[in-house]
Amino acid sequence: MIFDGHCDIFTDVLRRRLCGETQVLARHHLPKLRAGGIRGGCLVLWVDPPFTANPAERMTALLSAVAAELSECSAAVLVKSAAELEQALRNAQFPILLGVEGLSAIGENVDAIDRLHAFGARHAMLTWNEANALATGAKADPSRGLTELGRRALARLEDLHMLVDVSHLNDRSFWDVLAAVHGPIVASHSNARALAEHPRDLTDDQLRAIAETGGLVGLNANKNLVSPDPAQQTVDQFVRHAVHIAELIGVRHLAFGFDFNEYLADDATTSYNDGGNPNVPGLEDASRTPVYVEALRRAGFSERELAQISWQNWLRVIGEVVG
Repeated sequence: MIFDGHCDIFTDVLRRRLCGETQVLARHHLPKLRAGGIRGGCLVLWVDPPFTANPAERMTALLSAVAAELSECSAAVLVKSAAELEQALRNAQFPILLGVEGLSAIGENVDAIDRLHAFGARHAMLTWNEANALATGAKADPSRGLTELGRRALARLEDLHMLVDVSHLNDRSFWDVLAAVHGPIVASHSNARALAEHPRDLTDDQLRAIAETGGLVGLNANKNLVSPDPAQQTVDQFVRHAVHIAELIGVRHLAFGFDFNEYLADDATTSYNDGGNPNVPGLEDASRTPVYVEALRRAGFSERELAQISWQNWLRVIGEVVG
């Protein structure tokens, strides 16, 4: 059983619903997730390029699409606590922890976080790759960090018991956030920069800092975060990231955040993907997840450790932060 700590599925839900489709989760996504042993996940609201020009409008469309989709899909349910997550599993439903991949849509209105929370969001990142009113993303000005407004947003996230996610921050914002938070933080979909020099991956010092909060790091199957060298964009190299992080900070702080989004590769409305599968060959989509779990087993991870990485660590942190 696997909890995937980062999924962009609601972006696909929105684009398909705008084309007239319904029941997108049931038709296109739940079968692949189940085939891969994924029984729950953090599905995010992501303002994707080129819609970043009007993030509030795109967020409104995402929220409407999510509400409509979930009203049609009894097989999946929005959960707001660890207890609700476990109850959904007992009911043979797919528990969705709703996340927000970047808070650009709130502009300078920190109170808007309350509306996202009221809708059901229990996770948030301050930015995607951009700089916004709150903080600075991994592909923006490296000298700019967290803003005073961002500190207020962090305090509100903590007051609301929402998971704080640092996966898309630049280094300066990362350390600013670490200095401001008081509980566990997550990097839901990042790998080790020691093995792949990518601004979205984490240095060893950053990995240690996350562990010191009691948080976790979700392993990301995006091939560019596994290696900058196409010849090394392999399942075996992806396993090396797991080994490195586990040896550095312990299995207790390691999880999955696969970031599978092959379904966006042929989407002409977004400039994020280049038309090719962004995932490591061999892990083309969520249904292939057992390939990675077996590779971890061959690398020496025990069944107890695999259970921690696959599910238990996420459940622990969700319980500690969200309740």
